[in-house]
Amino acid sequence: MSTRTKSTLLLAGVLLLGMLLGALVSGTISNRRLASIAELRTSRGMAFVLEEVVQPANEEQRNAFRAVIEETAPEYADVFERTGAELRALNDSVLARVRPLLTQEQVERLQGYLTMRREGRFGPRNERGNPRKENPNRRRPRRVPEDSALVPDSVRPPSS
Repeated sequence: MSTRTKSTLLLAGVLLLGMLLGALVSGTISNRRLASIAELRTSRGMAFVLEEVVQPANEEQRNAFRAVIEETAPEYADVFERTGAELRALNDSVLARVRPLLTQEQVERLQGYLTMRREGRFGPRNERGNPRKENPNRRRPRRVPEDSALVPDSVRPPSS
């Protein structure tokens, strides 16, 4: 066998090995991400994520917040299996209950988290391309009903 043939076979073997390893690593990463998403559907996962978003100021606030979240965790599990409208209603209910426990900054962070769009956190993807290329920090807000608890009081129209 000539040196050129050996080099070609070695290069092809390394390329094939790299492709196999890449596919394995990609599959492992995908499985881990799916497992972490599934974890969010448990009471522990939901409590953890919402607590990370709110960042309680002290242990007393953390315990009060956890109590509300853990009390509603079974409802979250049921709602995850149903429509998004029911999930938004439950989010409104939880936000109304925890609002007195939180600072304005924490309420805003929680509102932002609860209203993120499902199709990619920065808005829908479409055939026209990525609108975030012009401004990578641009986020498209979710439209919520005016009577929703997720609408900040500062932008809520006056009641008639």
